[in-house]
Amino acid sequence: MGMNLRRLWSMLWNRNNKEEDHSIFPSIVLLLRSPHFFTEAELEAAGEKGLRTPFHRGEGSTRFIVQKGMVTFIKADDFVMHVVQANQRYMGDLSEKDLTIWLPKAEQRRAWLAHTAWASIDLLNGKEGPKSKRAIYAALARFARNMGDHNCSAVYLPMEQMFMPNDGTADEGFRLMIEGELPFD
Repeated sequence: MGMNLRRLWSMLWNRNNKEEDHSIFPSIVLLLRSPHFFTEAELEAAGEKGLRTPFHRGEGSTRFIVQKGMVTFIKADDFVMHVVQANQRYMGDLSEKDLTIWLPKAEQRRAWLAHTAWASIDLLNGKEGPKSKRAIYAALARFARNMGDHNCSAVYLPMEQMFMPNDGTADEGFRLMIEGELPFD
């Protein structure tokens, strides 16, 4: 993929660093009320439902998921994605002042405070792969939308600084991403 493995590992390892440059990986973060580890079978079901096509391993397959322990990679046609999961708050604990500045709406702050864990789907081949942000977020949203349930308090797009509580707002955001209606480009 043309990316230095040490650099990739460093970026993944430092996910909670507030100074991190999120511009490397377009991603969708699901903020979870309680810890949940998404299994290969759950991710495969989410992908099949979102893309409306089967996933399978085997020679020549363009859609498959590989999970070994805590490391998960997804190949879906032209997209290579990585799933990161953590049993802690995303970006750690924020002060009330920082939270109020970052999330001006009360429902956003409530959704943030409700989460104790997170899972993200990151696009790894953004520079060599898909053509536009709209195509990238449509692919990521096809997976994330089918992973978010009542355990998901909110959805966050770090690169876009977009925060959507799971009160109907996130589902509408996913729909708009999938249909290419959000102005990402």
